[in-house]
Amino acid sequence: MGSSVADKSPTLLLLGCGQLGTAVGQHFLERGWRVIGARRSINRLPDNFERLAIDFSSASDIETLGEIQADYVLITLSPDGRSEAAYNKVFQVALSHILAHLNRDSLSHVLFTSSTSVYHQNDGSVVDEESATEPHSYSGRSVLAAEKLLTASGLSASVVRFGGIYGGHSLRLAERVRAGQCAPLQPVHYSNRIHRLDCERVLEHLLDRAARGLALEPCYLAVDDEPAPIAEVHLWLAQQLNVDYNYDNAYRHMAGSKRGCNQRLRASGFEFRYPDYRSGYNAVLAETN
Repeated sequence: MGSSVADKSPTLLLLGCGQLGTAVGQHFLERGWRVIGARRSINRLPDNFERLAIDFSSASDIETLGEIQADYVLITLSPDGRSEAAYNKVFQVALSHILAHLNRDSLSHVLFTSSTSVYHQNDGSVVDEESATEPHSYSGRSVLAAEKLLTASGLSASVVRFGGIYGGHSLRLAERVRAGQCAPLQPVHYSNRIHRLDCERVLEHLLDRAARGLALEPCYLAVDDEPAPIAEVHLWLAQQLNVDYNYDNAYRHMAGSKRGCNQRLRASGFEFRYPDYRSGYNAVLAETN
């Protein structure tokens, strides 16, 4: 006897499908879901994915999306370069094409990976999902515009604003500390981060909640439990690496000084594997040494 519609495994469509999307896809593939990975070049996608080559900024390529009946969609877009044009191409043009061509008949929920770059605060204040977003950088403005496109689409959707992602097989921050390119202790400049493994787990957690019929909020701030001054992080790393803490007066902060609050994510039942920078970087150092 064939499976009924109710017994059908969910279909997860991964749009962008880089390192983060691929990890999430593997997780749900192991749970018996149908997983489709879509990106411009599919040679980096796992062989066990259903693979779809699409240039999301191409009006002709994008029509293929309408043929896919997905239950859940995870959108993890990234620009080809660090320029305003590159950001607008992916977060405005490509996302507009995607939202216009998704098959809505079977779609239950969309997740979109966003960034804390949408916040403009630079005074060490606490920010959450309801805080004002008036970004000064072109990257923040572009990502915020993408969030607004998703909201205006009328789809059941959530955005996940990730802090600075670290982890994997390299530790660029450690190399900066070894090179004496640390942030000065004063003025205090708060930073927010999340380990790459916890990024994957956040998305898996939210998709799992959706699959169980539980409501999702329209926005989640995904940072660990301990926003910390970046100089404090550098000093701690210097101690772990047994090198001198040498700061650079010309050090350039990559983001505003703010403290992200993850209470909404925590309230959804999520538990961090690495709730602070010490546990996270200890794991990274163990992997890279």
